[in-house]
Amino acid sequence: MATAYATVDEYQVDTGDTSSGYARVESMLAQQSAKLRAVAGITATDALSEDQLLMCRALVTDACRKALVAPATEAMGDMAGLKQASFTANGFQGSYTFSNASGSAYFDRDTLRALRRSLGTSQSIGTIVPSYGGA
Repeated sequence: MATAYATVDEYQVDTGDTSSGYARVESMLAQQSAKLRAVAGITATDALSEDQLLMCRALVTDACRKALVAPATEAMGDMAGLKQASFTANGFQGSYTFSNASGSAYFDRDTLRALRRSLGTSQSIGTIVPSYGGA
């Protein structure tokens, strides 16, 4: 089995999440590492540089945090599963909108783009020059 790009201790340092269970975090790190290898095209024979390994760690720990830590605010409490909430108190109104209410694990696009560029697997746009008629 391929290894995860981060340990549970590194996840806790990077995210500040110490409430998620050890086994659950460890499993999620392995799953997201496998997903990252598939998305970025990393094979078992690839030797990653220290910078590439750090980007892999950042991507995996961030994706796991998005899935494991439910959004919450002090005023509203646990907002797990909600997309929007609003309140009115003493004539004041407020609302909250959460972008990842479902708790999906997804990679940061900017960091993923940088990793893929460093691996040489990023997309590029070429130029097509049409030829009209013959000479």
